[in-house]
Amino acid sequence: MSGESLRALLADCGEPAWRAEQILQATWQPYIEAFASMRQLPAALRDALDARLVFSTVSAAAEREADGGNTMKLLCRLRDGLTVETVAMESPARTAGRRRATVCVSTQVGCAVGCPFCATGRMGLSRSCTAAEIVDQVRLAARALHAHGLGPVTHVVYMGMGEPLANADATLESVHVLIDASSISPRRITISTSGVAPGIARLAGAAPGVTLAVSLHAATDELRDRLVPLNRAYPLARLLAAVREHAAATRRRPTFEWCLIAGVNDSLDQALALRRVAYDCRAHVNVIPMNRIEGSAWGPPDAATSRAFLEALQGIRVTVRDTRGGDVDAACGQLRAELEARRVLRPDGTLSAPRRIAVT
Repeated sequence: MSGESLRALLADCGEPAWRAEQILQATWQPYIEAFASMRQLPAALRDALDARLVFSTVSAAAEREADGGNTMKLLCRLRDGLTVETVAMESPARTAGRRRATVCVSTQVGCAVGCPFCATGRMGLSRSCTAAEIVDQVRLAARALHAHGLGPVTHVVYMGMGEPLANADATLESVHVLIDASSISPRRITISTSGVAPGIARLAGAAPGVTLAVSLHAATDELRDRLVPLNRAYPLARLLAAVREHAAATRRRPTFEWCLIAGVNDSLDQALALRRVAYDCRAHVNVIPMNRIEGSAWGPPDAATSRAFLEALQGIRVTVRDTRGGDVDAACGQLRAELEARRVLRPDGTLSAPRRIAVT
């Protein structure tokens, strides 16, 4: 809610305008879980806010811990009963750096892109999230971090369920709220796309400070058509041109995400092709071994194949990412797929709505 709208509501309640800033600041405190928790406000005002406003559009339907308590996977229940996944990942400070707490948000309930190696892609698309639902995932994750004795959110990545640039209006609105209201630097926000080329151009103008990440996964159209069906609409030539234009306009280095799948995109030919396109776009490459998904024959390659793939990428910037949350089957898409399957068969043969399950 904007400060102007909140001040108008406060005037209607007979309260001074300065309370608007007080309320907006309180909503971002991780120990505040409802208007009733804002003890700095008069009781009558707390009741009035509770009657007129929604404090949060998401709630935690389930939570799982992984990585020794440094990763929290949240199944977020939206107000219409649908669910999305949100992940909070704490990275303790190292000798040469500071701690960071990254929240991975979802922008859609499911996904329409249909990548065959992705658990979310198997769900199809139910609907897009609102900007409030995206922002409230960050607030909920901040409360989870606080409850575990950890620090504040420092980074946000749009890499959860859904295609952010297929929901560009809500995605961009949520980015601006996070920058303005939570004081997260745009340089600490990353938006990932499967390759919506027109959205990349829009992103450059509307949010030039954020990092662009492209879920590439294949460096030839033939293979990418198979792995990322969106490539048929925006082939590599158009996609890479959009990436180069974005980099030139924003002076920000793009990132290519590469889910490494055994026997599919782990060949030396694909590695050398990836090296060429990354060099041409001056891109950083994140290599991520595939999470195993129940019912899928695909998985991560063996250690020798992975080493050979990485050696072929010498000369470009490469990071090998860990698959946070995989030790409890809570990597992207897996927690929702598991819990949403827990339905009850009604006598008429239909399935009940997903049950509210608290998992620790």
